[in-house]
Amino acid sequence: MSVAAAALMVLLARGIEVNPLDRIGQISGLAALQLRFALIAAVLLLLAVLAARTRWTAHAPLTRRIAAAAAAGLFSGLVAGAVLVALRGTSWGLNANGGDSGALVRWAHTLLDTGTMQADYPPGWVHAIAWFSQLTDTDPEHSLKALQIIGTALFGPVAYLSWRLLLSPLWALGLGVVPGMVLIDPYKPYTNLMLVVMVAVLLALLRRLRRAADTPWRAIVLGGIGFGIALGLVFLIYSGWFVWSAPGVLISALVLFPWRTGRLKGLALVAITAAVFVAVSSRHLFGLLTASGSVKDRYFYWDTWTEPAYIAMWRGDLPGNTGPWPPPGELGGVGLFTILALVGLAAAIAVARSRTAVILLTTTFAGAWLLRFYFGAQMYAADAVQLWPRSTAELLYCLLLLTGFAAHYGVRRFDGVARVRAAFASPSTGLGVLAALLLLIASAGSSIGDRYMPRTDNSLGYLAAAAQLTRQLDGTCSAYAHTLGKGCFEQNDYRLGEALFEISQHAPKYGELPHPNPGG
Repeated sequence: MSVAAAALMVLLARGIEVNPLDRIGQISGLAALQLRFALIAAVLLLLAVLAARTRWTAHAPLTRRIAAAAAAGLFSGLVAGAVLVALRGTSWGLNANGGDSGALVRWAHTLLDTGTMQADYPPGWVHAIAWFSQLTDTDPEHSLKALQIIGTALFGPVAYLSWRLLLSPLWALGLGVVPGMVLIDPYKPYTNLMLVVMVAVLLALLRRLRRAADTPWRAIVLGGIGFGIALGLVFLIYSGWFVWSAPGVLISALVLFPWRTGRLKGLALVAITAAVFVAVSSRHLFGLLTASGSVKDRYFYWDTWTEPAYIAMWRGDLPGNTGPWPPPGELGGVGLFTILALVGLAAAIAVARSRTAVILLTTTFAGAWLLRFYFGAQMYAADAVQLWPRSTAELLYCLLLLTGFAAHYGVRRFDGVARVRAAFASPSTGLGVLAALLLLIASAGSSIGDRYMPRTDNSLGYLAAAAQLTRQLDGTCSAYAHTLGKGCFEQNDYRLGEALFEISQHAPKYGELPHPNPGG
């Protein structure tokens, strides 16, 4: 259901005919997406209303499962639909053949030509580009566009299904998808999605480890194999999060290990998981370890100029017009959002400090926090960034999850109060939560989608503008390039930046594209 909902939104977006290089066209496209979303959401809410009626209450649990799964897919489908509108008329994906897109395409070509690629970069996405190219008989350059849209559309379903293994439908939507809203990245959709999946899988693994003494041997063996495969696949798709998470996961495992009652089973679960993980990920794992002492990341972008304790917002390396950064905070430079997230951290520890989720998330946060400052402190002497600003995404995600789990376990404390339990379990409560989450999804999806519309400034919109104004492989310009009167440019032509700057001087608002005067 979740995948179907995401696919439906993308399919409906294909019917939106606007000029993405006209700001009014972009707004109309976003509004058209919202209209389609609203109509589907209305159907879901109608089902929830019917299930709230006395004679239909027996169907309320099924309705919640359907609605929650569909809502997760609708969120990422909405963002993917916006990217589809932004790239309408061009065969390029975001950023055309520049930056990370160009590197991925080059590696895909190498993989197709030689059957191998460098071992120190996660091979999963490169193999996906090469496989899709062969399947559709298209160039990797053009396959990347389809995979960016497909990967973005799958963000919500994969996040929801990962957390559905641990939580009930509405909680999986609220805890699995809502915190992930800050992480969705159509440019490279596989990176942050693997953070969401990894945390859910690690939590399931540590829960199994904690209960190992009461778990049959068959479940220990099969669980170890399953967890090893899952973590190995995540590692092959994107391995960066394992570095930041390693200290916290190790501490959590030591704390939760069944030292008194199930040491043998616990040891077997860990050993089987580790062995299968190494077997699945060995080539990239050993390639990464071999290169760790020699590879230096010297990409000093805007976030490396920001004071390192700010983690309340992750904007990638194309921030756009941020204004003062970090944003001015009300309490000693700390903003209200950060304060609320820290209240969530305190509440999670207060109501559930012995729960596996809280132990894992707090230790993971602490470990990533220390590693962030360790690499940041070495930056000047080593003249290397080593990706330390990217820990912002994991630290922020941990805080949001802790806030969510504070609410989750706080609610469960009232299970013994009959009236409160009945109120939380009532169809009306589910209806209200679903309505609020759908409105949040609509607002967040529109905001995120708008950031990827073509723009002329140093924002994520540059990625779509580059795709629209870069000459295609067949030598033609995109269908709408003529709108801006600059033609199109060869790959990585510096004049593209100059053209975008000139266009920005005539826009009604800096960064946005103008609306052509119908009268000339």
